[in-house]
Amino acid sequence: MGTAMWAEADSSQSRPLKLLIIEDEALVAMLVEDALTLHGHQVIGIADTVASALELADAERPDLVLCDVKLADGDSGLTAAQLLAHRGIPSVFLSGNCPERGGHPLVIGCIAKPFRAGTLGAAVHAAYLTAQGERPSDPPPALKFYHETR
Repeated sequence: MGTAMWAEADSSQSRPLKLLIIEDEALVAMLVEDALTLHGHQVIGIADTVASALELADAERPDLVLCDVKLADGDSGLTAAQLLAHRGIPSVFLSGNCPERGGHPLVIGCIAKPFRAGTLGAAVHAAYLTAQGERPSDPPPALKFYHETR
């Protein structure tokens, strides 16, 4: 019952998004997934390497990707975000080591860890709107944009 109430409350902000999480720490990935589903979004998968992220993204075409910077097997979230951007898929970093820049207009920004679960939904919504060329009305301070929001 609580989940439905959260989903209803957030649905006035935006439609539910299809999201991909790229995170190599299972506990963190589950916390992110729980926070996003409480905001009414659908997590299409969790990847821990660049290869698995690209495979999931190609199969499911997420609306937005949340990507850690350091991944399993020495992979880089920076590489994953760049490759996804070239496929037309926007991303936002969710990391304790936020890069200074994204390197591509579809790499929207970074949400620093540790994050508050309650603000994650608003940050994802603002990142998605920015990727669509819109200006978020009240972006949360937790989201550091790489490009000027119009």
